[in-house]
Amino acid sequence: MKVADLKVGELYKIRSDRKTHVHISYSGRLDIHVESKHFAEKSKIRPFDHMIYLGKDSGNWRWVNYRGKKLRVYPNIWQHIVPIDEDIS
Repeated sequence: MKVADLKVGELYKIRSDRKTHVHISYSGRLDIHVESKHFAEKSKIRPFDHMIYLGKDSGNWRWVNYRGKKLRVYPNIWQHIVPIDEDIS
């Protein structure tokens, strides 16, 4: 998904057509990776794992609400995000 297509307040989901791992760092950053040996011990996505896009702040960090937490996101996650109504399984 392209960052330009994101809408503040919209609900998005993590793609589930590939084995994917989600990592939330202690500093409050969300990162998503396609499965690799390095991320094998990290948390896996759950069915209906959704996030709300909260927008960009003055420091150019993008924010989401994920599992009840407000998190900053790394720029690479958008390749793993799709709109809630898109049929990728």
